Amino acid sequence: MEGNIFAPVVPRGQTVPTIKKRTFTTVADNQTTVQFPVFQGERVNCEDNTSLGEFTLAPIPPMKAGDAVLECVFEVDVNGILKVTATEKTSGRSANITISNSVGKLSSGEIEKMIDDAQKFKSSDEAFSKRFESRQQLEAYISRVEEMISDPGTSMKLKRGQKEKIESALSDAMAQLEIEDAGSDDLKKKELALKRTVTKAFSTR
Repeated sequence: MEGNIFAPVVPRGQTVPTIKKRTFTTVADNQTTVQFPVFQGERVNCEDNTSLGEFTLAPIPPMKAGDAVLECVFEVDVNGILKVTATEKTSGRSANITISNSVGKLSSGEIEKMIDDAQKFKSSDEAFSKRFESRQQLEAYISRVEEMISDPGTSMKLKRGQKEKIESALSDAMAQLEIEDAGSDDLKKKELALKRTVTKAFSTR
């Protein structure tokens, strides 16, 4: 869901009735609301698939990003009716949506086109996925470095001028994130440059 990445749960051609489970988490600190969009399709980018509906799970206990356990259960009955239930495991709070088989129902021609498009755009979809993964990794590392240099005890270990060098590398990395179509390689290069700056700063005594 994050970054418009489609997370397939019930594969095409799955026999029914069926129940599938998938675990998700939060992407921001102290997040108390989570949106769950539901799509049908074969593409990596959610925007290239068919929207079936959306529901909200709220409020959930505020936690650090990635700590919340959000279990989603996808149930499809013999009539093709889909029920999606999301539960936050700590509080037990849940929310759900029921989608009839007429919602987003595709013709055989539309299904065939959807499958063809998935093959046709396979390379671009893979590139889209790699960009997303590289962006996630860079964002996570930036967050760790920001926490590191904001800690007084850690900052004291740095020689004069080293913190400024890290902050400069941080600014460069964050500027790269602002570029919407930044490629995976460019994002990885900025992460590597930041890691080298941090490693050098803390190894200088």
